[in-house]
Amino acid sequence: MAQIRKDQTQFHEQVFQVQDLVAHLELNPKNAYRDLRRISKGIMSKQVTIRNEDTGEWRMYQWVSKAYCERGSFGIKFSEELKPFLIGLVGRFTLYELGRILRMKSNYAIRLYELFQQYRKFGNRTVGLDPKLAARNGWDNFSKLMGYNPETYERFANLNQKVLQPAIAQIEQFTEFKKVYVKKIKHGRKTVALEFEWKTIDTLEDLPNHPLYSDLRALGVTDASCREIFTKYDEDRIVSNLALAKAHHRSQTLSNPAGWFVTAVRENYANPELPLDAIEQETKADASKPSTSHPLFHECATPAEFRNLVAAEKDRGEPFSSYSEFLNYSVAQQVEKFRSTTD
Repeated sequence: MAQIRKDQTQFHEQVFQVQDLVAHLELNPKNAYRDLRRISKGIMSKQVTIRNEDTGEWRMYQWVSKAYCERGSFGIKFSEELKPFLIGLVGRFTLYELGRILRMKSNYAIRLYELFQQYRKFGNRTVGLDPKLAARNGWDNFSKLMGYNPETYERFANLNQKVLQPAIAQIEQFTEFKKVYVKKIKHGRKTVALEFEWKTIDTLEDLPNHPLYSDLRALGVTDASCREIFTKYDEDRIVSNLALAKAHHRSQTLSNPAGWFVTAVRENYANPELPLDAIEQETKADASKPSTSHPLFHECATPAEFRNLVAAEKDRGEPFSSYSEFLNYSVAQQVEKFRSTTD
């Protein structure tokens, strides 16, 4: 899910190198295919329920419609029926934040993480456990935010054990919110509200603690370049171009992966702009509207990406047989461009 782009309108298969998953998931290389099969069965057996809290209506979906492991690659595809919900989720979070969310097992942790992100710059937020007092004091209703039935957890001890502490534990383990404090606000002996305070590790002073920092340093990027990149560019851009750099580093097409990555982020190789000459050619040809009859039109996430595809086909003199071939061609062109500037 962390590879879904904010401008994406349909789902493609997400393909990963098995050796990368072995490293990230700490699997035994000898049993990688077996372990990935076990993980896939677990993912494909999971459902997500979309509820309407006002009416009580609900719908249940499968997370994944397809998974496979062959020729050193692991592929997975999310259910198309989840598209409206996941694309909307991407609109609220960056890709790297989605990567953190995927590691959480508790839906309550995800909802609490969203609350912290919403009020991130304030460093604190008060929520009400009693609906009447919450409305009177202008507090958010905690049961609605978290999606639980308040009658199920009338006693705070049960709420704390089943909802609150597991959610906080996963947030502190998997996200940038490393220190979460909870203060109980009481009316008599009853806990009627909670005041959350948190500290993050997202400042430049704490950059070495950022999960992405270690990935960049492992690629050979200097500390100074890391700090410059985090200052100028958002995490979406860093993550997408880092994935390209890793792919070419694995295929041994780069003699200087760190330098290539820095250039890739600066030029945004992962999401390139349509070249000016291609725009001029398109205007002269009166092709302001893309042709939906092209076999790869619906594979492209945006009209701009489709125009890039058409321009690339004209440049090489023959059509692409698949969307993946277009992506590989685009990246190969960027590699050649980088080499020509460093020779």
